[in-house]
Amino acid sequence: MESEQFDLVVLGGGNAITVAIEAARAGQRVAVVEEGPLGGTCPNRGCIPTKLLIGYAERAQAVREAGRFHVDAHLEAIDGPALLRETFDATRQTDGKIASALPDSATLVRARGRFVGERTIEADGRRLQGTRVVVATGGRPRRTAPGAVPGLDDTPYWTSRDVFDLEDLPTSIVVVGGGYIGCELAHFFHGVGVETTLVHRSERLLPAEDEDVRAVFQTGFVARVPTLLDTNVVDVAYDGRTFDVTIEGPTARRTLRSAALLYAIGRVPNADAIGADIAGIATDARGFITVDDHLRTSAAGVYAMGDVTGGYQFTHSAAREATYLADALVRNAEGPLDLGPVPHAVFSEPEVAGVGATEADLAAGGVAFRAASVPYIAAAKGRAIKEAHGLCKFLVAPGTGEILGCHIVGRDASILLHEVIPVMRWRNRIDSLTDIIHIHPSLSEVVRNAARKAAALVDAPA
Repeated sequence: MESEQFDLVVLGGGNAITVAIEAARAGQRVAVVEEGPLGGTCPNRGCIPTKLLIGYAERAQAVREAGRFHVDAHLEAIDGPALLRETFDATRQTDGKIASALPDSATLVRARGRFVGERTIEADGRRLQGTRVVVATGGRPRRTAPGAVPGLDDTPYWTSRDVFDLEDLPTSIVVVGGGYIGCELAHFFHGVGVETTLVHRSERLLPAEDEDVRAVFQTGFVARVPTLLDTNVVDVAYDGRTFDVTIEGPTARRTLRSAALLYAIGRVPNADAIGADIAGIATDARGFITVDDHLRTSAAGVYAMGDVTGGYQFTHSAAREATYLADALVRNAEGPLDLGPVPHAVFSEPEVAGVGATEADLAAGGVAFRAASVPYIAAAKGRAIKEAHGLCKFLVAPGTGEILGCHIVGRDASILLHEVIPVMRWRNRIDSLTDIIHIHPSLSEVVRNAARKAAALVDAPA
């Protein structure tokens, strides 16, 4: 088979499509290989549709909790098919919009691609060879190992991917997994009236979060969503309509019956079926493609970005990586990738957001720090919205006041965190947050109050 020659071949049509578009506009011969809808996980089966769904849950939850504000409101019905249809009709337009942004000069191959040689990919009976190749094949939901849970392999259990094919809501669901995906989806299903139980093998939800923030989150979450911690699924049966999920917790074994079963136990990289070894692309023990600070793989002329590399597995970091590669491969920019402080958020109830190191990270690394936190209700606006499960925490370096980390749980945590990110990026001193006027009364005063408390500790003895 004769190879078609390109200046750039992009394997994966998620955020890396930016690199392809920029290169094609600059006159390079470009090919994009993607078997699924363009845009990748985020707009199709990830963050965007998930947050659209959570929007409905939040509105329903507000009605249920109106009594806290002495408002007599009743939730009579939720139109499940309508909210699912509205969400997915919107997200299904993504592919066409991105395809239309790809210059006509670019070649789009809608098929699964696999390396068959050095910088050479075979897809749909075609062989595409690039002077340079970008691998951005992303990740997929982790499934349980065959036989790990007796009976599970023979049932139609869901992963997060299956949620976005629903036409109606189940009457009940068991969600297995207490990471951010499990907590967000359990929050959605519970919020829209589905009888929901979350099962997690650990005693801690969101185990990667800072301990104090995680504890506040867990208190607020389990107060709303029935949650079984330190509990394992030991057997699953399915009769064609209903799941019987046998669980074993700290004190007893029992069976949960539900209409749906969702496993949200993490994600794995899509690097195992692309012939990486054939191309000389090294992967680590977890299967992620290894890259240097220029996103170069071990194979000459081959770059990798996004979730498949195992770094920050966020859409916003992947978008920055795509911009970096476009600058490097199209405009010949030099220098290593500099992401700066990379924030994250969990859009559950309560909301969580963080940037920088956690207290456990610093302690494990032997880094000196001072920790300070304040609850939302210490600010007037926090009391106005009655945010009982809200906290802002700073970790700062003694002597210098450098912000080492900031972690927030509570209403609009992802918004409040953005007051801290530019400070960490450009000046990174806690007094940068105490020296500016904050609107009163606003939730931003929660951040200001925590910063003041942290600033007072900068010169305090250990």
